[in-house]
Amino acid sequence: MKKLISVLIKHPILIVCLIVLIVYTPTALLMPADTSQRAVITRIGIDSAPEGVEVSTIIFVPTPNTSYTENYKLFSAKAENVSLALQKISAYSGKKIALNLTEMIVVNEEISNSDLLEVIDPLSRSTDLGNDTSLICTNQSAKDFLNATLNLNSASDLNIENLVNYSKDKVYNTDSNIESFYQGYFSPQKISVLGYIELTNGETGLSTSGGSSASGSSGEGTSGSGQGQSSGGGEQQKNTTLLNEGRVAVYKEGVLDRVLTQEELKGLNWFNPRCNESYLKVENVTDDIFNNATITFKLLRKKLNINVYFVNGVPVFEGTLKLIMDVDQVSQEDLDSDSLQPELSVVSPELRERINITAKQEFKLVQDLMVEEKLDLVNAYTLFSTYCPRQFKSFLNSLDDSSNFLEYVIFKLKVIPHVSI
Repeated sequence: MKKLISVLIKHPILIVCLIVLIVYTPTALLMPADTSQRAVITRIGIDSAPEGVEVSTIIFVPTPNTSYTENYKLFSAKAENVSLALQKISAYSGKKIALNLTEMIVVNEEISNSDLLEVIDPLSRSTDLGNDTSLICTNQSAKDFLNATLNLNSASDLNIENLVNYSKDKVYNTDSNIESFYQGYFSPQKISVLGYIELTNGETGLSTSGGSSASGSSGEGTSGSGQGQSSGGGEQQKNTTLLNEGRVAVYKEGVLDRVLTQEELKGLNWFNPRCNESYLKVENVTDDIFNNATITFKLLRKKLNINVYFVNGVPVFEGTLKLIMDVDQVSQEDLDSDSLQPELSVVSPELRERINITAKQEFKLVQDLMVEEKLDLVNAYTLFSTYCPRQFKSFLNSLDDSSNFLEYVIFKLKVIPHVSI
């Protein structure tokens, strides 16, 4: 004991540590879990309502068990705005709202018909919510969308965030979050692009039973669990399907303008430098090897160079694409596949021409849309104003309506294909 006291006297810091342990250890051991006081929201859905908005939230509920499962409940409330609705949800759950683990915000088409910025502004101002929180659009009720995802939470390798991240990296290759929405909203053309996932009753897509729901006893609040149970003995929901076809929702000045089809998005991706994974189907190929063949290529890599300039006062938007492709399938009657192996590594002039025609036709579809709807989806305005500021300003001043400037832009696309050996 004397030796211990002697050591403590020689090292005063040990005395301080001992006092801290004695004072704070019992308090820390008896302190309740943070989730017992806070409602940890993982996803938020926003719909229109007669009161203003209906906000639905999926809240993590800690449940002790021996298996790898997670328990979630769905709470919703109607109010004049999102902030007031979250206050009601806090009262319904009996906990303070915590947004620091929120992964996704879902809005539907109906509420997107008004300025979405005004709707999500209270959320974006929260210091707990990250700017990288996913923001996506759906075709039906956002509340039904969240309810359909409840039973996916217990699967360790499958959830709705996987669908969004896959599309962001492989399909439309652009961020779909709060930050990207704001950047587009305050850009010169005021255009934002968000991911789009449908909620359907079809047979294709990700099938989900969606759990159950029950009416709460506190006003407009409702709750249900993702394990097919509910505190109020709610009615089991019918099976629904989450359909991710890689489509995107285009917003102009915060209002939903249109949802691009797969074909329109494919044409747009020719001028998307981040989009490297896709397929190109080339028809009517006739050269020394093929006779009216249909060839499907898988795009492996691409290098895009965009050049903007003026010719006699006319703006030109030119893209040069170098593609590395792999032959995926060849369809032709009486075709000897063995003779193609050494030949397919060489792109004939006829095949090169067919590839260029196909790419231009695919882009022409979205080009006509951009001109008709006045949607600058390729950032032409920003590029011209950055690299040709004086000429572009003079060009805009010569127009009766500068919002129609895309109608006068000459778009050029040249594809230089290479087949992977």
